[in-house]
Amino acid sequence: MKLFIVILVVLVVAALLLRLKKSASGSPRPPGTAGLDEETAARPDIDPAAVAAARARVSQAVPDEVLSDALLDATPKQLAHMFAAVPEDVMAAAVGAEPKAQQGPARAEDLAQLRKVGEAVDDLEIWSFGEKS
Repeated sequence: MKLFIVILVVLVVAALLLRLKKSASGSPRPPGTAGLDEETAARPDIDPAAVAAARARVSQAVPDEVLSDALLDATPKQLAHMFAAVPEDVMAAAVGAEPKAQQGPARAEDLAQLRKVGEAVDDLEIWSFGEKS
């Protein structure tokens, strides 16, 4: 019984320390979008320092309005990480810029490889949705 109480106390102390560590971290939590379901809902103000921090880490092609909207749900560090995962041509198309390079027509070997992959997917057993065999 004493062991159980000791373990319980250690877990409570660890949880409190973890919570204290999270609240002491330098980045404030984003305001969130949970209350913005209605069209007439008042949007929370975004800290200009957060927009500046995000702007320093994200491509200049991303408009400030997009950064402000994204900062409702993410910290500047998280936002930079998310935008870094987006290829440049996809980002350019998303913000309305002209793509830099045009992709040519598919080569015959690429089409043959895609055809083989498509046939392999068709052969998978996952396509028999509940059929009794």
